[in-house]
Amino acid sequence: MIAPVTVTLLALTAVGTAAAGELRATVRNVKPNQGKVMVALFDSVEAEMAKRPRAGYFAAALGAEVQVVFPDLPAGHYGLIAFQDLDNNGEMATGLFGIPAEPHGFSRSARGSFGPPGFDDYAVAVGASGITTTEIRLVE
Repeated sequence: MIAPVTVTLLALTAVGTAAAGELRATVRNVKPNQGKVMVALFDSVEAEMAKRPRAGYFAAALGAEVQVVFPDLPAGHYGLIAFQDLDNNGEMATGLFGIPAEPHGFSRSARGSFGPPGFDDYAVAVGASGITTTEIRLVE
């Protein structure tokens, strides 16, 4: 078994934040050695709708799991959206009616019915300190 890859992202917060939490996600069902895994961190439904993530991450899909760490986050609710970019074009491939054609998933392994889950369905509460964990299970 190939060891999971861990990447730490630099926080996009102001310097001097007194208290901060950390969000760790395990991305599962990755197709090893095929493209990249891309993860976007959103801090509100408005940011998701505007496609303005607070932070992002991408790395080669080396194993069946990828570990992602977002440090220094102020307390709040955060949602993660991930996909595996199998064709390495930097965008999620879609099929008929905009249905994703590449493996994709949401924090809390949330799934929607007749479309993607809403932000509240996949958002994770991060405290002012400590570590919060979640899982993203990629589906096709």
